[in-house]
Amino acid sequence: MRRLALVVALAAACKPAPATTTPNATAAAAAPKAVDKELAAVADRLDPGPQAPMYEVLPTWLKSKVESSLAGDPKSPKVVAEAREAIAAWDKVDTKDSLATMQGALVFSRGLILAERAVAAGSDDPELLAALTNAYRVVHSLRMFQRSGLLGQVLQMGVEMARKEAQLETQQIEEAMAALERAVERAPALHMHATARLLREHPNHPTVPEALARASQAKVEAEQYEEGLALRRLAVQRKGERATGGDWAALIGVCYSALDVACADAARKQAEALGPGEPGDDKAAAFKKRLADLEVTGTMVRRTLALTQATSLEEQLERGHLLLKLNRQGDAQRIFEGLAAAHPNDARPQTGLGLVAIHRQFDLEGVIRHVRAARKLANHDRLYYEVALGTISPLMFTEVAAQLAQAPDAPVPDLDARFDELLELTRGFRAHDPARAALLELLFTLTREAMPKFLAKQREAGIAMLRKLPDKAMALTRKFPESRDAWRLVFSSSRMTDDPRKARLLANAPLPAALQQDPDLRVQQVRAQLDAALLWEDGDLLLAAMKSGMTLPETVDADTALTIRATLDAVAGREGDTASLQRAAAGFAALAERKTGKELALALNNAAMVTAYSGDLPAAMAMLERAAQADPEGVTAAYNMGALAYRMNSREGLVELFGKIPGASGIAGVRLNARAFLVTLAEAGQGDVAVTREEFAAALAGEEVYEFRGRLPLGRWGVVEQGEFKVSLGYATNGGLTVLDEVVPHWWLVVPAPAMDSLLAARKKGGKAAKKAAKAAKP
Repeated sequence: MRRLALVVALAAACKPAPATTTPNATAAAAAPKAVDKELAAVADRLDPGPQAPMYEVLPTWLKSKVESSLAGDPKSPKVVAEAREAIAAWDKVDTKDSLATMQGALVFSRGLILAERAVAAGSDDPELLAALTNAYRVVHSLRMFQRSGLLGQVLQMGVEMARKEAQLETQQIEEAMAALERAVERAPALHMHATARLLREHPNHPTVPEALARASQAKVEAEQYEEGLALRRLAVQRKGERATGGDWAALIGVCYSALDVACADAARKQAEALGPGEPGDDKAAAFKKRLADLEVTGTMVRRTLALTQATSLEEQLERGHLLLKLNRQGDAQRIFEGLAAAHPNDARPQTGLGLVAIHRQFDLEGVIRHVRAARKLANHDRLYYEVALGTISPLMFTEVAAQLAQAPDAPVPDLDARFDELLELTRGFRAHDPARAALLELLFTLTREAMPKFLAKQREAGIAMLRKLPDKAMALTRKFPESRDAWRLVFSSSRMTDDPRKARLLANAPLPAALQQDPDLRVQQVRAQLDAALLWEDGDLLLAAMKSGMTLPETVDADTALTIRATLDAVAGREGDTASLQRAAAGFAALAERKTGKELALALNNAAMVTAYSGDLPAAMAMLERAAQADPEGVTAAYNMGALAYRMNSREGLVELFGKIPGASGIAGVRLNARAFLVTLAEAGQGDVAVTREEFAAALAGEEVYEFRGRLPLGRWGVVEQGEFKVSLGYATNGGLTVLDEVVPHWWLVVPAPAMDSLLAARKKGGKAAKKAAKAAKP
């Protein structure tokens, strides 16, 4: 996620972030510089020489805007303190939260620019130099994401922010992104030069060991293992008595990177003697696990060394894959290249080369070249099929999406040939994993059948085909009862059935004994039960969800379990269960303490609604204001503020508020309830009753036409769901072939509009006439 740090900053740096720190009025006077021959020698080895500051890569138009936003002495104590703290703050950013990431990126980027300007102006503050070494490491780490598709959505948000706030043209954004690429390339040299300066000028400063450790990691990543090991040893040595068990554990990892078993064994003795360094059973358990994980790495290192003189193809392949797992990519590549030349008809060396391409910047195009080159070769093993399926499939759908974006009405070329390739791979995969192969064949076949319908704008026919998925997924569980993939698909697809009885059967389907304590499946099932209960307003399903929520395995993520239970308690509490209300209030309050951005807004909104159920509307309004501030782009909290204002007999501004929400909300239930409130206000004399009713009917019909779930969720139980339906396929370097099929719901508590029930009843009496406006009311 850190690629966004500079993307957003470079695109929007013209808007200065407010200073959040005050100068340190008691800063100690600079101590006389001492000469440390050992560190000076290290600095000489590391130093590539003076480097132009990173902000020099900014395009001229952006550089002028940045400079105009900065005033005063660049090396003043106040500026230096702000720069240090802004860089340090990046480590605390929750990069899973897009909004928080963008805000943190702006602060980080400003801090980096301030730090570089201060150093260029003559500041030799040691903590500032140490902060710069950390900042350059952050920037250089972005190289891992340059070819990854993980940032698409967040990056688009950053670009849109830049357009809105900085009024930038497309060319300017492209120039800023090109500057980012140059910044990533220049970061290593800047990192080493800043580190060398710190070692020469401030050898006794307490930040030196951490700077050495960062330099060590950079050298290991650059595959300069001996230098990386020397730097990490020196970092621990320079800490002296301050060195903790964690420091020695970090040294173990670098020893293994250098394939130095003796070094690792000695470091392990020190780590075990010192222990975790912090009290508490949880710290002790985490430290024990860390050492156990390192021992697994040690086993791989020992096996790698034992295979040094191996000559057989199988043993050399094993060594190549072990080296790859140890992140010695260059060594692995040389082995696979040699094997590919010596065994040109064997698919396995090409698979190995494909994996090297994945490890190096997630190069999907590179790996696909290798797996396709191996398509007609011999010896296709499980790894070949996992790599091929996990890379060709996502690239295919990315390419199809790009073609549709460029020419929405043109046929997609070679669509059948693309699916033929995927299905051929799936058939070969059957011999290695029949259950997963069957699931993939189902998904590919169904997508192949449905996609032409959607492309031909025959949406109803396409949806009808997708509604077959739940039954087909359940059939897979009968054939492969212990397939986690099949059960996940059953629960995720249960939202798609338009039969309430079938929805209940799918969501309540009993897991086999071997999977009943599987934490992920249990979470997927209770989410499906609660969603189906809300969708179909099914009290029996709600009771089933409550039972499931109370019996989740202890290994379920704590916040996930708390969210589920608090939501269930809120639904029960809304009907008058005081104990449930109290539990829900405590749960949402606890979540709010740990969340940021949109997640914080969700927790605060729900805490506010529970407070409103208890009768304290002013307190609820205060919480909703905080929720709206936490997520300025969201409007659900604003909707609830309007609904509570109505309950408090305050009508001013409500027509304008509810009038804006349908165009701003991404949740159908919120859009429709806002329109229902407009009807209520019109009936009270604030609007045209006939017009608002017609608009509601047309909007309802339009929402139904474009709803893929079995029923349109209306939030009449006080909950609307903003869910992400995820079905994807990929390959992970640490997990192999990954099949994702799940729904991640975000349950928002809301005040249902008082007119909703009467509007729905009138709609039923009116028959199908309102549906004629559906196509003209596309949401």
